[in-house]
Parts: sequence; C-alpha cells; structure tokens
Amino acid sequence: MTESILKEYFENKISSEFLSADLNGSIKKLTYDTSQISVVEMESDSEFEVEQSHLNKILNDALNGNLTFDNLKTIASGLMFSDYFTWDSDTEIGNRIATIIVELDNTEINFPISTENLKLWKKYLESGVHKLNEK
Repeated sequence: MTESILKEYFENKISSEFLSADLNGSIKKLTYDTSQISVVEMESDSEFEVEQSHLNKILNDALNGNLTFDNLKTIASGLMFSDYFTWDSDTEIGNRIATIIVELDNTEINFPISTENLKLWKKYLESGVHKLNEK
C-alpha cells in the first residue's frame, strides 16, 4: 500500500481501480494466523485527516464492487499504523471513523466484511447507530 496513492484516491485524483491495483499484494501471510502489511509511507511534515466522506467512499466502492473486501482490510490496516493519516477520536464522528477502521482491520475478532455488514457500517458512519452488535 502506498500512502500517497491512498491520499490521491481520497482526494478523487485517482480511481478505485488504480488504488486496488496498488493494494494487491500489500499483505503477506506469515503464518496461518499472522500477516504483515507492506506500506510505502508518505514523506511529509503534515498529516492528512481522514473524514467521514473518505470512509464513506471506500465503503461505497466496496459495495459497488470497485474495491474488494481484502482491499478494505488492507486500507484499514494501513490507516491503523500510519503516522500520516489521522482522525480525531475525541469527536463523535472521529470516534465512528476510528471504530470502523478498527473493526475492518480486526475482522477475526469483530465482524466479518460482508455486503450486509458494509451497509451497517455505512449506517453507523452516518447515524451513529451501531447495529453490528445486534446481529
């Protein structure tokens, strides 16, 4: 995963297909239950704040078949460990963004990525009502 490419995708400068091509092969399986993500970090003194619209974009592209479920997991893992991408978890929307990123990154512990769950994450992002726990 290349952080500059993800940034350009969030800024609508590149397509989801271009992002997906960059993401493919970014996660390498080390053992049956561990993997490692390969990230090309941004060389920047500034940070990029992930907003509701950015998360909505990746969820929509996954629902429309433009990003795979593996792509989503890779993006979430990359965001989790990035020094460049940030969000303010102390705000209501920032907390929703953080929750969704953590849940997408840890599907084995939380919820599997599925069409139904993508729709529920979108509703949570928009409304603050987290219905994945009710399943």
